[in-house]
Amino acid sequence: MVISSKPSISSKTTLVVNFSSVVGSNNPLNPLGLKLRQLIWEALEEAESNSSVGSVILYGGLSSSNRSNFSAGADLTEFGSVSKAPPTTAGINKNDGRPFFPLIELVKKIENCNKPVVAAISGNALGGGLEVALSCHYRISDTTGNFGLPEVLVGVIPGAGGTQRLPRLVTVPKALEMILTAKSIGAKEAKKFGLVDHVVGLAASSSSEEKDSLIGCAKRYAKWAELMPLDDRRVGKMRIKESDSELEMIVEIASKKLPPMQMGGEGVWAALEAVKACRLPIDEGSAIELEQFFKTLRGSQGIARRHGFFAVRKAQRILGNNNYNNNHPLLQKSFKTVTAAVIGAGLMGSGICLVLLQAGFTVHLVDVYKESLDKGVVFLKGTIQSYVKRGRISEENAKRMIKSLKPTQRFEDLSTCSLVVEAVIENMKIKKKIFSSLDKITPAGCILLSNTSTLDIDEMASSVSISRRPLFAGWHFFSPAHVMKLVEIVVGTATSTETTCVMQQLTKRIGKTGVVVGNCDGFVGNRLLISYGAETTLLLEEGVATVSSVDKAILNFGIALGPFQMADMAGLDIGYNIRKQRGWVSNGDIISKNKPARYPDVADVIVSDFKRLGQKSGKGWYDYDKKIGRGRKSLPSKEVDNLIRKYAKRGQIPVSDQQIVERALFPMVNEGFKCLEEGIAREPSDIDVVYVYGYGWPVYKGGPMWWADHEVGLKYLLRRLQEFSKQFPHTDYYAPSDLLKRCVMMDLTVEEYFNLGLFKKQKKVSSKL
Repeated sequence: MVISSKPSISSKTTLVVNFSSVVGSNNPLNPLGLKLRQLIWEALEEAESNSSVGSVILYGGLSSSNRSNFSAGADLTEFGSVSKAPPTTAGINKNDGRPFFPLIELVKKIENCNKPVVAAISGNALGGGLEVALSCHYRISDTTGNFGLPEVLVGVIPGAGGTQRLPRLVTVPKALEMILTAKSIGAKEAKKFGLVDHVVGLAASSSSEEKDSLIGCAKRYAKWAELMPLDDRRVGKMRIKESDSELEMIVEIASKKLPPMQMGGEGVWAALEAVKACRLPIDEGSAIELEQFFKTLRGSQGIARRHGFFAVRKAQRILGNNNYNNNHPLLQKSFKTVTAAVIGAGLMGSGICLVLLQAGFTVHLVDVYKESLDKGVVFLKGTIQSYVKRGRISEENAKRMIKSLKPTQRFEDLSTCSLVVEAVIENMKIKKKIFSSLDKITPAGCILLSNTSTLDIDEMASSVSISRRPLFAGWHFFSPAHVMKLVEIVVGTATSTETTCVMQQLTKRIGKTGVVVGNCDGFVGNRLLISYGAETTLLLEEGVATVSSVDKAILNFGIALGPFQMADMAGLDIGYNIRKQRGWVSNGDIISKNKPARYPDVADVIVSDFKRLGQKSGKGWYDYDKKIGRGRKSLPSKEVDNLIRKYAKRGQIPVSDQQIVERALFPMVNEGFKCLEEGIAREPSDIDVVYVYGYGWPVYKGGPMWWADHEVGLKYLLRRLQEFSKQFPHTDYYAPSDLLKRCVMMDLTVEEYFNLGLFKKQKKVSSKL
């Protein structure tokens, strides 16, 4: 629809409601909190009662950074206080004098307004923001418009008519795709499916409308709409295009793609149930939607997902003063003039290089071995071109990235770098030698980082000059680095708060989820993994489980990969080399003195004697065939079965899935408590973020610490650890943490313990002893 640019005969005022006027220009997302809902409500009241007002425009406005969003959705901090359906009227609560303007009542008021309401959309219109837009009579967008209902990601479903109005506009299949996958669509696609009426700047036209601003075009629509009937523009009064039988078939097809309820499917199944109701009149359908919304709001999976949402934001809070070194080159708005370097062109180094190239850096990829360097360059160029083919980046951006890649075998080329990341083999001598060279070559302000997964950051830092050590830290990416979201920012003894702050902000800028952790063997993620890897393998040697039964139990729990599948994907030689570095691996008949009392030798033998390295060698704990699943499908191995039989005890009773889960995961949680005790992790939720984003822990179980608090129960956890300690003496990871004992004694979850500030008080008391 194109509106004539001729002046309207209406002389009435168009009331423009600017969201940023109440939300504040420093919050560009315009969350639909109480103040914004009240602003919209009162503006509609004014429009309906004032005869000089002919129409209303809802507009996101501009933030202090000139970014514009309509609204990115509900204020999730309000969800904790919502426990029942909202009242059917809005206004001031007579009991406590507080205002209440429920979103579901607001969208009804917008849709039923007797004056036309136009949504002028720029940027994000997500969740409740899209529900507000759907209730407007016209929707005008610019080319930056982004539309979606991502509620399932935070454990709820749309609760203000989204599951009812969206299918009426864009068809049921498209609505289901958007709601169940949480994927948003751009302005062009939104216009194609009828979600918006017009996109400013999309069509090639010389008309004055195309030269208009978004708000100018919205005003033209509003003036025209004043002359037109409104009933056929109320989306809630429309009917879906599909017949009842077609709707049933569409829903049945969609249901086959959903995860089981107990495996994280509570939200999507509730959303599907709500969408099924879109064939009903809007009030009846909305009542079913609201029922399903509150079901998910109170459900354990929804609560765990929202815990994860807030845990990420808590982990990313900048330490100390937020204004630390804002002029640092790594915090510039553009990285076009900033040079970085990655040492090591293997899979990890090349992945980190790709991440930095995507962020806009010029990157020196360094490897002293030409064959490795060439292989890394081939990987990078091939991956960049694959991104172009899949539409992830433009051809122009791909050319810039390739031009910004500077492969070299010379450390001397790094003399202008602001950032250098070392990503070579896990060998302390090699790493220290590299940093000693970098100390002499790189400029004084250059930040030096190691991608080590286990090694001592402080020992590495000792290889550089004292003045450089505050600029030294760990930056532990997870493999593959260009895919995995998590990065551990490892703070050494000498690492300055300034450097930590810069790295927190940079990690976020490159699209990763950064968690600040302390320096110890394995930091947080791999430290907890030590007991997990050992105990799952010891189950094999005890003869109570098989490779497949252990993986099956962990997969049924909800973790993305079984422990043996994960080990094969990462490479069995990596764990073997780490154990060798620790002095645990026996050398022939010479048994290591450093080896733990309970130690799974089979994990070493499978590498040293059988050369089974995992997927990359075509054989690990499983066999792999390049003709099946591109060489990634786990196939049972007779050779591994025979090897395990040599170690396994005879006549043992197989353990249950629950016993496997407790043996494998309880010591992990216990180690998490010890990380908190020692200050290696700052918050219980930081450990949850590490495991959800780095190790495939199911987000609907919140993370290991959340799971212990809310599903297992700390009393049960402590009792089982005490039982395991008696069953397996001299096993440190089963010895219950003092912090766990303290929480049980005080009848608090560990989350409550930290929220109450008791850990800080305990530290003060301990420091005086």
